[in-house]
Amino acid sequence: MGLDRLVAKFQPRAPKDPRAVLRCRPRRCEAVEEEAQPDGSMQLRAPLNKTSRGLQAMIARAAKAPVKKTFELEAVGAFVWSLCDGTLSLEAMAERLRTQFKMNRLEAEAALVAFVQTLGRKGLITLLPAEPKRSKGAKHGR
Repeated sequence: MGLDRLVAKFQPRAPKDPRAVLRCRPRRCEAVEEEAQPDGSMQLRAPLNKTSRGLQAMIARAAKAPVKKTFELEAVGAFVWSLCDGTLSLEAMAERLRTQFKMNRLEAEAALVAFVQTLGRKGLITLLPAEPKRSKGAKHGR
């Protein structure tokens, strides 16, 4: 079994219910640097991890120097990135995206989920599980 498969085996799995996915909360990784551009876009710089492949990663490993990969986000992507603070669910983010960019609900949810999956694969965000729902009769902490 390869290392990638072994790591994937112990990673939390995404919920099977599509509505449960929308209750997850994306959070930006702290190692990612961001720079807003005047046109509303954003540039992200993230350190390459030790398992990164490609010429840039090979050079970084050979030089034993940390190298950062740059990602460009257009205005919609930058808006979504700004919402990835770990407090909002994907459902709430989709509603804000829908309102801000005049999208219908399905279009906003589909675009958001696809974009968040890409950010996750690139190691730019983590998905926090949905907060458990509290019952109306539950007493608050002592």
